[in-house]
Amino acid sequence: MKMKMKVAFFCFCFNAVGLFAFGLIYTFSGEFLPFHANAIGRQWSSLSDPVQVLYLGMMRTEGAGMLAAAVAIGILLWIPFRRREPWCYWAMMVIGVVEHVPSMVGAYNTSLATPASSPWQLNLLGIVLLLVGLGLALKNGANAAPAKV
Repeated sequence: MKMKMKVAFFCFCFNAVGLFAFGLIYTFSGEFLPFHANAIGRQWSSLSDPVQVLYLGMMRTEGAGMLAAAVAIGILLWIPFRRREPWCYWAMMVIGVVEHVPSMVGAYNTSLATPASSPWQLNLLGIVLLLVGLGLALKNGANAAPAKV
């Protein structure tokens, strides 16, 4: 695999691994994260049971989206990326952007409107890496021979 395709692979893989890790955290956490507490100015234990259920439901929904995006990108990396099928480069970028942009906007707005330091920069990094990966893959992927399986 040429170096530029290895970098493209890393860019897409970083997204898959990052989304998977955060998806697991959001899906399986038993309470909200510290920046959530900072955003609302309350600790988890001070919330009523219905509010806790609501927060966990929203976190698990976001986590499920992250996990789905991670699995989709992972499958695309494992099969069509290795075959140098250009459509998959676009598909991985679109899947990642569809997950990252709403999360980034929500986290950024939370950072602006509250004392919380929401990690919107991680979403921005993911988007930048998706764009770099797409550019490198499109430029070099069509000319490269498929990877040996």
